[in-house]
Amino acid sequence: MKHIILALLVLTAISFAEVSGDIIGGYLDQIGEELIYERVENEFMLLAETEDGSQIPYMYILADPEMEGCLLVALTPGIVPASGAERTAALETIAQLNWNNTWVKFAIDPETGDVSAMYTFSTENGLGYDSFAVMLNLLLGTVDENWEILLAI
Repeated sequence: MKHIILALLVLTAISFAEVSGDIIGGYLDQIGEELIYERVENEFMLLAETEDGSQIPYMYILADPEMEGCLLVALTPGIVPASGAERTAALETIAQLNWNNTWVKFAIDPETGDVSAMYTFSTENGLGYDSFAVMLNLLLGTVDENWEILLAI
């Protein structure tokens, strides 16, 4: 009985472990060698390598231990025009995408018009590798599924 209680205490401590940049970095490293990223403390920028060897960002990740949350932001090809009928149409498209997607939400940078896809989740009870991988795949899959729509904005 004493061993069961001790095991439960250890599992409870593990499940409520603070999710830090080290944990996210470890998970990104587990994904594979082909994944390229830059890290500054609890912030990560995932990079894609182009045919000419340059690297371009495609996803931003923020682990916030204080807020017990994690933010995933995937960049998209969408750019909302500054004004006019095209802006109205683009905003309507973004609203429809948000309605159609339960988990991932699309946002517009008010300064640049860039459209990004966002997924925010609680890490209050910890975060396992499998859950993290599912969330990454969900976000990137949603962007991929809507690529042509976003490109047309």
